[in-house]
Amino acid sequence: MMDRNRAVLLRQIKKTGFILYDLHLFLDTHPTDVNALRNYGFYQKKHGELTAEYERRYGPLTPKMSNSQDRWNWCDGPWPWEREYNEER
Repeated sequence: MMDRNRAVLLRQIKKTGFILYDLHLFLDTHPTDVNALRNYGFYQKKHGELTAEYERRYGPLTPKMSNSQDRWNWCDGPWPWEREYNEER
């Protein structure tokens, strides 16, 4: 089972990723909305910080984020399709 801190951090990454995608869609039709641009920048930074923290503690979230020189660490579980990856406790 995934530890609570890992699950909370992963949930925050998913939420900020969703917010970024939603803002991206909004900005496609409202490219001069300063408030939306400001929010996009804020959440882009937050998402990057959360992702970096997750990777520092638990390893890469995607294969392209695997940067180990001595071991392919992407295969360290759990996999995204495994139940414990998606559990919220």
